[in-house]
Amino acid sequence: MDKYRKFEFASLRNSKLTDGFWGKRTDNYMEIIQCMLEALLCPTNSARLINFEIAAGERKESFYGANWSDGDCYKFLEGCLYVYQRTKDEKVKEIVDKYIPLIINSAEPDGYINTQITLTSKKRWGNYNFHELYNIGHFYTFAAAHIDITGEQTLVPLAKKLTDYLYVVFKDYPPELGHFGFNPSQIMGLCEFYSVTGYEKAFQLAEIFVNMRGSQPNGTDQNQTRTPLRKETQAVGHAVTSNYLYAGAADVYSITGEKELFDAISRIWEDLTSKKMYITGGVCPEFYGYSVNGDPISEAHGAAYELPNKIAYNESCANIAAAMFCMRMLTLTGDAKYGDVAEQIMYNAGISGTNLELTRYFYSNPLTYRVNSQIPFVSEGDMHFNSAYAHKATRRWKTFDCWCCPPQLFRTIAGMGRWVYGKNADTLYVNLFTSCDYKDDEIEICMRTEYPWDASVQINVVHAENKKLKIRIPSWCENPKVNGEKVEHGYYEINVKSGDEIQVEFPMKAVFMQANPNVEADRGMICVKRGPVVYCAEGIDCDTELDNICLEVRGTIQEHYEKDFLNGVVVLDVPAKKVVQKNDLYYKVALDGEDTILKMIPYYAWANRDEADMSVWFPKA
Repeated sequence: MDKYRKFEFASLRNSKLTDGFWGKRTDNYMEIIQCMLEALLCPTNSARLINFEIAAGERKESFYGANWSDGDCYKFLEGCLYVYQRTKDEKVKEIVDKYIPLIINSAEPDGYINTQITLTSKKRWGNYNFHELYNIGHFYTFAAAHIDITGEQTLVPLAKKLTDYLYVVFKDYPPELGHFGFNPSQIMGLCEFYSVTGYEKAFQLAEIFVNMRGSQPNGTDQNQTRTPLRKETQAVGHAVTSNYLYAGAADVYSITGEKELFDAISRIWEDLTSKKMYITGGVCPEFYGYSVNGDPISEAHGAAYELPNKIAYNESCANIAAAMFCMRMLTLTGDAKYGDVAEQIMYNAGISGTNLELTRYFYSNPLTYRVNSQIPFVSEGDMHFNSAYAHKATRRWKTFDCWCCPPQLFRTIAGMGRWVYGKNADTLYVNLFTSCDYKDDEIEICMRTEYPWDASVQINVVHAENKKLKIRIPSWCENPKVNGEKVEHGYYEINVKSGDEIQVEFPMKAVFMQANPNVEADRGMICVKRGPVVYCAEGIDCDTELDNICLEVRGTIQEHYEKDFLNGVVVLDVPAKKVVQKNDLYYKVALDGEDTILKMIPYYAWANRDEADMSVWFPKA
């Protein structure tokens, strides 16, 4: 275990999703994989496995795709590995095995691998927008997962050769490369490769990349290079690159224990979660704009409390990257608050970017949607209009001109078993609640629950000797209990032995929520949350326009589980008033309203039926 972690993530060799909320999401895994393969083998998709065939000499075609195509392919293959570990379906492993030789044969003799460079006239390290280190980072993460799950060493020689090459390029901190690594997945990837191989140069290189961030003049907030990371006080710039950087820095700290680095990422985390995060866990309000320092930014964090709903960008990759940051902070500190925020993200904006079948996607995750005021989505692949709504599709897509989010969603959901448990020398941490088994030589437990719909979590200890469990008690929960006794928020510790049965109760009821008054977009507005799940309303369930609805906070919310609706969810009937609004720009306040009931569904499940308006926030009646 890294010296400065309280615990390590569980390996999927030990932690296995069964069913429950997360396991069920990939029960249709072959449908998901085949759908993704159709996109990755589509000649006009931005991410293409085809490019590895070309680079390996198996096809006579030209490179096509985004500069980050390779990285998105690695993410897909990583997701396949997680599915294979759970199912042992050899058909899934055959897909991975098909592409590993092509990847190896796509590399240059010195280990360098980037098809957008080697198959074109682009020069190595010519422009950080070429995304070389982003692709390389996801290669390392894929390689680490392959080593851990299969035990095979097929990718190790290439990964080591690539590390040696990169070390020579970056070890002396060349000033001309000071701003490289715009999307720095390579830091996490190198640390993960180090964790499964012990190859020291990989960690040394990861630390070099952290040190380089902001080390040269003329940087910009957009890619976190204006201010040296250790001096930064806030989350800035592109929200995927920022959270990848902060999560990677957490990995580096876990090995070095450097206080200045930890203090920096702690300050940034507090800024992000207390001033710049939507209630859904979205972290990316800006499509285009300017940072507080005046730098042009895009797909980015905004200023404090700048959280508009309708034009919210909230890229799926950014939301998931923030969860990665939170979970790493959790392992470093053992402080349950980090797990609370990771859970908030992953039951809401972390998964709203995919349909329930994991076969169609959104890039953006706004909190308000209006059919008549959005730019129409002409056809699959026709995107990015020159408008504040350019990132909004009116329906989910399969192929796209930036295909980073689908494999990010796939690998994260398929791999959730890694985050459910954590382990150190004498303790097993229960971080998230879903039906999931854990087994190693020292302890075996089974967890069964229908959380987040049901309040009960049953943990059976099949085998344990002189072991402890630490169970995260979420901060949102009132009067939580373990084996009938009231417990406090944070991690609850219990000594366990073979045969023990532990019953955890998280009483949950739907509550009305409001925002900090500094969030101007939500002032005077309220929303509804039940446990970790934020709710929304869709126009398809309402007999009037959503803009006519005001919520009645003095009423009682009724809850009911609908097994055959949206793959099984708790639906809310929320007391409201229908107050008809006018089309005038300004008009006298309407005081009278008709009592009504508003049907609300989990936010993550919106846009899975007919196209309709959607809102999370409503005025208070």
